[in-house]
Amino acid sequence: MERIKAGCIGTGVMGSALMESVVAVAGPEQVIVYDTDAIKAEIFSRKTECRIAGSASEIARSCGYIFLAVKPQYIHSVLVEIAPVLNSDVVLVSMAAGVTLKSIHASVGKNVRCMRIMPNTPASVGMGMIVISPDSTVSTSEVQELQRLLGGAGLTELTDESLMDAVTAVSGSGPAYGFLFIEALSDAGVRMGLSREKSLRFAAQTLKGAAEMVLRTGTHPAMLKDAVCSPAGTTIAAVETLEANGFRSAIIKAALAAWERSIELGK
Repeated sequence: MERIKAGCIGTGVMGSALMESVVAVAGPEQVIVYDTDAIKAEIFSRKTECRIAGSASEIARSCGYIFLAVKPQYIHSVLVEIAPVLNSDVVLVSMAAGVTLKSIHASVGKNVRCMRIMPNTPASVGMGMIVISPDSTVSTSEVQELQRLLGGAGLTELTDESLMDAVTAVSGSGPAYGFLFIEALSDAGVRMGLSREKSLRFAAQTLKGAAEMVLRTGTHPAMLKDAVCSPAGTTIAAVETLEANGFRSAIIKAALAAWERSIELGK
């Protein structure tokens, strides 16, 4: 039968963000969604004009790309539910942190092409980082089609599955580290007399600009930092204080903690 382009099981923050890109590329008539929380599915359907499926199995029967936007602790039960109606001509796309391709195949119990992805929440504003790890049965054209479908949500890049826990720690969880930095810098501005509104805007735009400089110029961030630090100036005084308080060490330890937790989720 002719399949609908894509369906998504789960319409939470991440699932909705990615499927908005898919809808924009493929059209609402080529996307269906399902969520056990009917209100979430209805909100997404109203926003995008795509159809709501009656069950997860309907998604599995009807779609070529089946996005699994469920929490790691629920993905096994979802896979067991849809396994009886899965055919070999579909591609599963899982965004569950720590859940390996091997465990997905074990839960399905049959040969189905599968890709893992690790997106992040900036995908909701088209600025996400979406890392893709396909299994060996997925064709190059299928990977390229997934990248096309998700292109509106941000940057896409391929990586080996063995690095997906690290990806989870760096880009998957990374926005939270950035939000904490923006909040703290904004608090400092308020302490110095700036209004909350202005201080938050100044801090957020500054971090956004710094990130864009790294991406556009390809220059190492250490060199960009050095360019801001004038001799005996304000910035080097601030950098000295950050170093004295273990700023970089804290970030590294935080990412390692996320990495270890992602590994635990996969066991």
